[in-house]
Amino acid sequence: MKLYVLCSYGDGLNDPDVSTDYQELYEKMEKSYRMTLDHVSQTEEEQENTYLSGYSARAVIHGEWMEWSITELEIPISRLS
Repeated sequence: MKLYVLCSYGDGLNDPDVSTDYQELYEKMEKSYRMTLDHVSQTEEEQENTYLSGYSARAVIHGEWMEWSITELEIPISRLS
């Protein structure tokens, strides 16, 4: 069984989200990323260091970094006898 954990880091580590549905966590990460960048101006260097990919994202605003990361874990399920 696969388990996915979404963590975000800004001023500190935020509470993680856990799910068996990768798409659910990706959508949460994408929404948070887009909301963070909404109506924000960035320098060219900040834009170069800002990205959204399949398992991570980073937003750099006024020298401050906000990061998101989805970790995939394989949880073995043993058979019950």
